[in-house]
Amino acid sequence: MQILKTSDVPTGIVLLDRRLDGGLPAGSFVCVYANPLAMPEAFLYQFATVMKTYYFTTSRPAKFVKQDMEKLRLDTSFVTFVDVYEQYYLNEYGQFIVEDRYRDKGIFDYVDDRLSRIAEEESGEYNVIIDSLSFFLNLNTDWGLKDWLINKLYTLAKEKGVVVYCHLIKNLHPVDVVNKVLDISDVVFDIEVERVGERLVSKFAVPKLRGKRPVTEYFRFYVEEGIQVDTSRDIA
Repeated sequence: MQILKTSDVPTGIVLLDRRLDGGLPAGSFVCVYANPLAMPEAFLYQFATVMKTYYFTTSRPAKFVKQDMEKLRLDTSFVTFVDVYEQYYLNEYGQFIVEDRYRDKGIFDYVDDRLSRIAEEESGEYNVIIDSLSFFLNLNTDWGLKDWLINKLYTLAKEKGVVVYCHLIKNLHPVDVVNKVLDISDVVFDIEVERVGERLVSKFAVPKLRGKRPVTEYFRFYVEEGIQVDTSRDIA
């Protein structure tokens, strides 16, 4: 197996990239393990702005994800959206599918085809974002298909030397499923919300980071034109 790229890949979060001496190691499979109240999708939006990115959307149509990125004044010109949501939920006439016992397996075939085409056709630097991996893990299929997808994404990262980000929702999956994903991940972003007095405060750490020193302390952040680290606590 040959990794094609060896340079670090920036996250687009300036102070974090400074702490990591440039960014994440190329070829990393990254789990963004997050409390949904912390608005973790803003991290994914930020990651997508640094270079060409294939962004797989599952919980909302791609056009609305694009709109949300633009509301945060983030550049979407690098982003190619793969609309898993519409492929799964809508028929050829744009109507919601009420019942189709084949669609859970079929959506894996669709993603397989798109990932394979990206791997075959794309020779430059790029990121892949799966928003979210939880969508696939909750489908009514055998575990083998879900395990296959995790390993396909991991292998894509390694063989092409690209960074693959997968969003995993906290408190949604059995512990053994979560541990499977966290174990195979090269990098884990732990994104959480805590109550401080009468306020909810969002924070993140990077407790797992193969190839570099992890960021084990939590840093507060807010969302304003992307992810902004609370500079009252210096991340460097």
